[in-house]
Amino acid sequence: MSIRVISYLCPKCGAGVKFSEEDRVIKCFHCGTNFLPTHSEGIERYYFKPQIKNPQRKIESLLRKNGFNKSDYRIIDIDKLFIPVWRGSGQVTGWIAGLSPIKIIVYTETITVPNGRQITVKRRRREGGIPLKKLMRIEKEILFNAVKFQDIRWRNEEVLNADYEKLFRVYDEKKMVIWGKIITPDVSPQTKKKEINSKFINSSVSLYNGYDPLRHRLKVIGQRIFLYYFPVILIKVKLQKKIVSLTVNGLSGKITSNTLLKKGNAPKRKKSLLLDILTILTSSILFTFLIHTNSLFLKQLGFVISIIIIVYIWIKK
Repeated sequence: MSIRVISYLCPKCGAGVKFSEEDRVIKCFHCGTNFLPTHSEGIERYYFKPQIKNPQRKIESLLRKNGFNKSDYRIIDIDKLFIPVWRGSGQVTGWIAGLSPIKIIVYTETITVPNGRQITVKRRRREGGIPLKKLMRIEKEILFNAVKFQDIRWRNEEVLNADYEKLFRVYDEKKMVIWGKIITPDVSPQTKKKEINSKFINSSVSLYNGYDPLRHRLKVIGQRIFLYYFPVILIKVKLQKKIVSLTVNGLSGKITSNTLLKKGNAPKRKKSLLLDILTILTSSILFTFLIHTNSLFLKQLGFVISIIIIVYIWIKK
């Protein structure tokens, strides 16, 4: 009977594979690679069940709160995506040895000379060179995006949110594609496993980088690699003659943007053209009347009005 192994990916392309219990060699039907199934290359895949059904309403509500009218924006594209996130866990164990950094410390000391006078002199002493040899045993965990996106703004720490635990599901492509697209990781699990191992060991010895020479025999045991698929909605909006990318959290509905959305960005309502014409016409008549009068005060007032008119026109422009 044919079964589907949902916790196993092709080590070359990362696609899910199927095989029968009597098979000795697995063939990936996506890239054609033949490989042997081994537990060390296995990977556990899960996804979060989406909860947001109408993200457009949330976007429209956000824009209204920020002062935008319905005529100020237009939704031009909506993509529902499952974004993959790598999570690795394991234990780094082994021996680490080396000598602590040698430093020359300069300090001052007060001494008494033969004539009884006290003077201050500078001294130097050598510190460091202390041998280190210890058995290390550290629990490690790492979390980072499996695909890089320029437009999508979200924090991969969301996959660890305790509020989402009840929405955690075993990877099921048939159910997932009903909601949206499933994004494939950039690299294979086999490559990612080596990278995670390297990150685990490098971070473990980072506190001792100053030791010379630094020697270690560390290995990662009990390593597990997970792929968490998190639902996000990418919405592109044409707003004030520019394209704005908004990301909606598929579980909480929280919206993040690649630009600031402030009320000040909303276009100001244009005043009536008739009111502008009447203002300029009335001011011009008053200015002409005051200029042709014999009173020096009124002439000065006319010049002030003319300056106000020029400033008003410049501000309107």
